[in-house]
Parts: sequence; C-alpha cells; structure tokens
Amino acid sequence: MTETDEITQWVTKEIINLLNNANRLALLAIIKKYQDEGIYGYLIGEKLIEATQGELDGTKATFYAILRRFEKEQMVESELKVSSSGPARKHYRLTQRGERAYQALWQNWIHYYGILEDLIENTESEL
Repeated sequence: MTETDEITQWVTKEIINLLNNANRLALLAIIKKYQDEGIYGYLIGEKLIEATQGELDGTKATFYAILRRFEKEQMVESELKVSSSGPARKHYRLTQRGERAYQALWQNWIHYYGILEDLIENTESEL
C-alpha cells in the first residue's frame, strides 16, 4: 500500500466520523422542526436526504439505530400512530432533555466550526 492510499484511507475514516456526528445533529434538527405533530423514522431519513441534497445520507438502518439510541438516552420519545397507508408508524418528538441537548450541541458545533475556520484561514494566509 502506498502512502497516498494510506492517507486516502485515513481521510475517509475521518470524514465518516464527521458525517456520523453531523447526521445525529441533523436528525435532531429535523425532529425539532416537526415537533408539534411528530415525524416518523422513514420520513426523517427522507427529509435529511432532501434537505442536504444527499450529502448527509446513510442507510435507513443507520437512521433507525440513531433514533433507538436517542430514545434510550431519553433525547426523543415516540408514539405509535395509525397510518392510512399501512401499519402504524412510530412518530418521534424531542423530549425537554433532547431539546436542551440539541441546542447545546448546535451552539457547540457553531463555536468549534468558527474556531477551525479562523485557524485554517490564519494558517493559510501565513504561508
């Protein structure tokens, strides 16, 4: 394996880590947007793909795993609702805990993005 291949693998792994965290924040944002009526899992995934033009995607299994984790962590609560087009669907809403966590995570995301942007701009301008 060449050094270029190793670097490509390293970068790919880092991007996957970044996207996994972005997906979690994005899923919370979508659930928040539909807080009043709740939103079911499949539609959350569709809204994520639509809103990000496919840049943040993943498998539906990945979305459901994140939603199950959010439920376990008491960030979201779910309710089964009857559907006119098939079986009952689990609709998700943020809990108060989830709302606070979402707001804190979003503020930290903005904060660290700004720090990194400044650092990179300053570093590159010095070259």
